[in-house]
Amino acid sequence: MKDMTLTQSYFVCAVGRRGQLSGLSVERQVCLLGAGLLELALAGCITLGKNTAAVCAPLPAGCACLHPLYSDLDCGKPVKIEKLLEEYTYSLSSDRRLNALAGAVGNALVSAGLAKEARGGLFGGKTRYIPQDEAINRVVDMMRAELLEEGEYSDEAAALGVLLDKGNCMKEYFSKFEQRQLRGRLRTLSQTEAGRRVQQMMDYVYNMIAVSTALIAVYH
Repeated sequence: MKDMTLTQSYFVCAVGRRGQLSGLSVERQVCLLGAGLLELALAGCITLGKNTAAVCAPLPAGCACLHPLYSDLDCGKPVKIEKLLEEYTYSLSSDRRLNALAGAVGNALVSAGLAKEARGGLFGGKTRYIPQDEAINRVVDMMRAELLEEGEYSDEAAALGVLLDKGNCMKEYFSKFEQRQLRGRLRTLSQTEAGRRVQQMMDYVYNMIAVSTALIAVYH
């Protein structure tokens, strides 16, 4: 994933040929937010508690496309994940916030030649970022190399595996056999001392999905 960040890699797989998040499942939208949070945490500029996220350092240049999310977190105190999920998925401002994040990620992919911009929606008023086949293939090949084969793996690859699984994206890119292998590999990694961070990332994403499920019951 040298040419794409964790969030960009998740984004190209989550939106696929549609090129936009609107109309996709809540799980996929929640996992985009989760990808951003995990990327910022792995970069060392935020800390993640069980139910909170807090800024602890300036935003690195390599995470520039996550500036909209970082700005929402940079309020001088820890932000509750429930509040963040409400703001990004269920509040009156959720479309604006989610579109700002998706737009920043999408524009970065366009600038890198890994996606193309298009117009969509009923009156052509929505911007879509359609990934190039090369971008999707690069992510899938990386996942196969790092998680379907024994050997070294990166935290980013493990995090992406968790996000693609919980966002229900795997079936579009991997066979049923490969999906079982990927899930088994993640479980195995999470049970080792070296894979403790994998378990922490899994717990964090699973908790976000659980909170979003509870919010759906409240708002519907």
